[in-house]
Amino acid sequence: MQTVRRFLVLTPVAFAVTTVAYLIYFAAIGGTGSFGSEVGNALRVALMGAVIVLAAVLVAVGLLRLLRVSNAWAALGLAFGLVVVVLGISYASIEEDGWGLLGLVVVASAQVPSWLTFAAGLLVGDLRNQAARNAVSPSA
Repeated sequence: MQTVRRFLVLTPVAFAVTTVAYLIYFAAIGGTGSFGSEVGNALRVALMGAVIVLAAVLVAVGLLRLLRVSNAWAALGLAFGLVVVVLGISYASIEEDGWGLLGLVVVASAQVPSWLTFAAGLLVGDLRNQAARNAVSPSA
């Protein structure tokens, strides 16, 4: 349960980071719509990226729980592997037109900030826990 909790805490952060990343991207490419439509597009892309990553992580946690493994890094790695396999299968099933490939690229690129945020959040949490264990309590 601790592993699931760590990822659920990181999900709003991943959503926010992905939203900011895509707002910067839409501003950099000089969007064609109004600022409100670009914010809406960034929110949709960020939601898609965060939900796909969270769903993959929860599936991975469930699969690892069957093996009695409760490591957050193992869950993140397995989730990444599952998403890569699903994207590979999707790529193999794309027809000759380029629209399917464009959709696959959008789905894959929308997940990058979320994956990085989850990994950075786990790293910060592990470093914080290690520092707390190594801290010497003052003697009274």
